[in-house]
Amino acid sequence: MNVKDNRLKQLTERYIRGEGSLEERTYYEELMLTDDSVLELYMQLLAELDSELPNLADPEGFADQVVDHEHVKPYIRKEPSQIQERPKRWYERAIVHYTFAASITMLFLFTGAFDRLLPGEISGEVPLSNTPSYSEQLMNKTTGWLDQLLSR
Repeated sequence: MNVKDNRLKQLTERYIRGEGSLEERTYYEELMLTDDSVLELYMQLLAELDSELPNLADPEGFADQVVDHEHVKPYIRKEPSQIQERPKRWYERAIVHYTFAASITMLFLFTGAFDRLLPGEISGEVPLSNTPSYSEQLMNKTTGWLDQLLSR
């Protein structure tokens, strides 16, 4: 064990027994909050020194008394716990997207765009089995357009 570890162990024992100045205790509390190894050492020595420490007659009453004390304040984090998000713009809200989707669907319904998806079946012109599917027609038109474009 080196000198630094020995000094830290002595400081931890003094902290557990309640000895030391206010500056020492504040310094040690800051160490425990920033360094996990110091907190592990504290927990280890606390378990070892448990027999030397006095027992509380009413631990729950003591805990309630500490929590209700006027000088006890909750730990305040130095960095913000969450990154503050900016408010969403009107076009980023889900209700706007749903409204647009419903409007486009209604537009397609009223203009008859969905009737043209299955050629012949609804209008009664050509039976469905003789005509290619809509996706096949679209693929043929696209490949034809690409062939014309590449032949130039």
